Amino acid sequence: MIHLHARSSYTLLDSALTITQLVQRSKELNFSSVVLSDKNVMFGTMEFYQACVSNNIKPIIGLEVSCIIEDEIIDFLLLAKNNDGFANLMKCSSIVSGSTNYLEFSQLMEFSQNNILIVYGEGGYLEQALMNENKEECIRRMKLISSNFDDYYFAVSMNDASFWQIRNQLLKICSQELGYKTVALSKIYYEKEEDAYLFKVVSGIRLAKTIEDHSLPSIQGRYIRSLEEMKQFYDEDDLNQTEEIGARCSINFDEFKTSLPKFKCPNNVNASQYLTQLCIAGLKKRLNNQVTKEYTDRLRHELDIILSMKFEDYFLIVWDFIRFAKKQGIYVGPGRGSAAGALVAYCLGITHVDPIKYNLLFERFLNPERISMPDIDTDFPDDRRDEVIDYVYQTYGKEHVAHIVTFGTLGAKQVLRDVGRVLEIPLREIDVISKAVPFAPKMTLRRAYKESAYLRQLIDADKRYTELFRIALKLEGLPRHTSTHAAGVVMSNLPLNQVVPTIQIEQDMVSTQYTMEYLESIGLIKMDFLGLRNLTIIDDVVKMIQAKNQDFAILQIPQDDKKTFEIIRKVDTMGIFQLESDGMKNLIRKMEPTCFNDIVATIALFRPGPMENIPIYLEAKKNPSSIQYIHPKLEEILKDTYGIMIYQEQIMQVAQIMAGFSLGKADILRKAMSKKKASDIALMEKDFIDGCLKNGYTKELAHQLFDLIAKFAGYGFGKAHSVAYGLVAYQLAYLKANYPYEFYCSLLNSVIGSESKTAEYIDECRRKEIPILVPSVNTSSFTFELEDKSIRFPLLAIKNVGGSAIEEIVNEREANGKFNDFHDFVARILTRKVNRKIIESLIDAGALDEFKVNRKSLLASLDDAIRYADLVRIDTGNQSRIDLGLVSKPILYQIKEDVLERSEREKAVLGFYLGSHPILEIKKKLGIEGQPLVKLRQSQGFVKGFCCISKMRQHRTKKGDLMAFVIGYDETSDIDLVVMPNVYQKVQPILVKGHYVFFEGKMDDKGSCLVNTVRLLEEK
Repeated sequence: MIHLHARSSYTLLDSALTITQLVQRSKELNFSSVVLSDKNVMFGTMEFYQACVSNNIKPIIGLEVSCIIEDEIIDFLLLAKNNDGFANLMKCSSIVSGSTNYLEFSQLMEFSQNNILIVYGEGGYLEQALMNENKEECIRRMKLISSNFDDYYFAVSMNDASFWQIRNQLLKICSQELGYKTVALSKIYYEKEEDAYLFKVVSGIRLAKTIEDHSLPSIQGRYIRSLEEMKQFYDEDDLNQTEEIGARCSINFDEFKTSLPKFKCPNNVNASQYLTQLCIAGLKKRLNNQVTKEYTDRLRHELDIILSMKFEDYFLIVWDFIRFAKKQGIYVGPGRGSAAGALVAYCLGITHVDPIKYNLLFERFLNPERISMPDIDTDFPDDRRDEVIDYVYQTYGKEHVAHIVTFGTLGAKQVLRDVGRVLEIPLREIDVISKAVPFAPKMTLRRAYKESAYLRQLIDADKRYTELFRIALKLEGLPRHTSTHAAGVVMSNLPLNQVVPTIQIEQDMVSTQYTMEYLESIGLIKMDFLGLRNLTIIDDVVKMIQAKNQDFAILQIPQDDKKTFEIIRKVDTMGIFQLESDGMKNLIRKMEPTCFNDIVATIALFRPGPMENIPIYLEAKKNPSSIQYIHPKLEEILKDTYGIMIYQEQIMQVAQIMAGFSLGKADILRKAMSKKKASDIALMEKDFIDGCLKNGYTKELAHQLFDLIAKFAGYGFGKAHSVAYGLVAYQLAYLKANYPYEFYCSLLNSVIGSESKTAEYIDECRRKEIPILVPSVNTSSFTFELEDKSIRFPLLAIKNVGGSAIEEIVNEREANGKFNDFHDFVARILTRKVNRKIIESLIDAGALDEFKVNRKSLLASLDDAIRYADLVRIDTGNQSRIDLGLVSKPILYQIKEDVLERSEREKAVLGFYLGSHPILEIKKKLGIEGQPLVKLRQSQGFVKGFCCISKMRQHRTKKGDLMAFVIGYDETSDIDLVVMPNVYQKVQPILVKGHYVFFEGKMDDKGSCLVNTVRLLEEK
């Protein structure tokens, strides 16, 4: 007997059964075959197949579908008999997994070909007909189905309330009256009998219901039953029939493979010839026709490997869409990952890194001795990436290009929140528990419980929380919803639904139902189209420069620019890709980069593993004379990094030069060491020692060399990637050093919508004395713009002022000239899509300051201005026009303005203080220096700061002592100050709204400061 139905957790939130549980439990119960039959989807097919193979169990692929027959929705189970049947299942799933959740009868007939079709009861028409003893109706429907399908069975899945009655009726009709075949069918939604409650909770998450809701399904008996249990419910013939069905189902997954589309070459040239021609021409162009033998030999070597591995179409496709991007004026990044080590990519313009100049290795990218697919990821400006993807989609067709599915899961915090809601635990309590889970990559509940004493205390102190945690542990990791891979796209020569089921998640194109890790095995190569904000900044700055200097080219800037290295050494790296984090800044201070290679090394070292090499690297850089090489030949490999193996390429070169390894084999050694595969390392060690001995080195030296490689291999970083991203960092630093106005203008545009980042960047502009002009209805537009040696603030960054309102303002002033005064503006704009609330926001932001009336007076005069606008507007049919001469303009109110109130209203619509603020004047008078609050909030450990108190709340502790929670602010942000009783006793009189104070304390991971000193500062 085998189970013919199992719905896994990939039937999202409608099953509590993982693929691992399904396969391993089936093995424990000695089943020789196991079926996966998710509802409408085939997300788990490849995971299921591989799990079955590793457990020596035969996999059978099925699919639950629903079909409309004579206005009735009837459930069917399809089981693939062979490859043609499996192909039909993929096509079927591609249809019903999207917005259409059922099949038409004609579609069911088509997709059931080469599949076994099982009609089952439980909840459908069959059960209702049998329960109501509507024998004639039941027989008529069964005959309808039997007349249209070749290989079908009838079954009733177990339902504790009515199973026996339905089963007996079905057996009587099928066997005695119609001669139809019946089969045992136990629907499976979870692993074990006690997991029924888990399924109920999962259903509660899916349906947004609580556990006490009587409408929440409570389905018992849907677990993986043993043969002995099944014998209690089904006749021996029905059980044997499951074996017979399983024996007739067999799929060869090796036949479901595809390849990249064939690139259409011009003039009937084949792809190999065309790629070679392009590379030769590209190399001449790169080297200004000064091609040396070193470059020619390297190009020939790479092309030989590429062509022998049949990857010519891959390179041509990438070349083609990058060529399209450049033609459209879309900036393309210099490269990323190991692809930057390919001279072919450099010749084709795919990358802008000369691998010979930087001593990069092609075999790190493509290794014929360790068959691997090429992986060229490309960076584009984040606002134009979709144009390139759309070109690929249009060029190769909707049936051949797809996104890749990903899953949002019930992660550690999410599962606590979801389960807590179902269990009716109050939201405020769930928040406390969820926040007690430490924030860290790949955090799990078990790890959180182990690491957080506070979480343990919470969970163990309350039975409700203990139960919550117990259930959450079991559900953690289940897929919750679908999404698409952030950058990945796959392409196929065959129509995609012939090799992989698809699903429509986004409107533009379908996604594969298999996740990324299973696509390469069927010949689908992932290409990453990444949107990089930093490239958008470079592109914008270059266009601003080229408006004044057409000859400027970012790829031709000198790599030894003094200004650039000055700002890097000064750690003036805000806005510089890879170099702006606090940790990186600390490393730069120690490294003191003086050349491009120093930037490359810095980027490579500042990684979780390589960081361990930083102290010895710095010591060697400081004292080069102290460097000792265990063999002179190592010096030529390691001299640029002061005797330290930083890069993976260096590890490969040592194996090549000392042990005679090919670079392909050296890459296998590198990977084995980095993955810490003991068995592979042992085999490679013998080859390495033997190779060294063969080259005339001693056994002692050979072991020393191998140990040296092993020491650094786990921490080595790809030099190709570091060089490519080092170029992006250098380009940004060059632009910042030499074109600061253009740089900051673009930098600010890149963070419109982020109040904290905008405030941070504006604060840096202030420090550099780059004026930020208040927004203006006469000059501002959607983005920050340069005005001589100043940057104009945009209308788009003002709250309540949307795109349509800005468009109206811009169009009106372009059509009819600038606004002359306040009344002119209100009269011309109020008639369109700009309402009172928008005008108030514009006033508060300073966008009407140029009318030379203070903001409070404008707000007070707004009602009169609106009445004036109504009077001068003349409606003529569907249009209206303005006649400003109809009535006199009202007299503006003249009201004295409080600077602090004005600043607070400004902050309310901008999120920060843009104009002059009292606190800036205070800082100048008192000579206060140091980090603004927006930076302090991002700090850890001991800090010092200055702020104005805006709020103070007194609180009594459990012991009865008084403490305080204080909110302070400066021109960039605000901060929470926690004043404990021992400090509060001393500083209570100081903590008053409006007081300017200096404080010292320790920042916590939530951005609050536990203060130990507060001192009042008064104006001198």
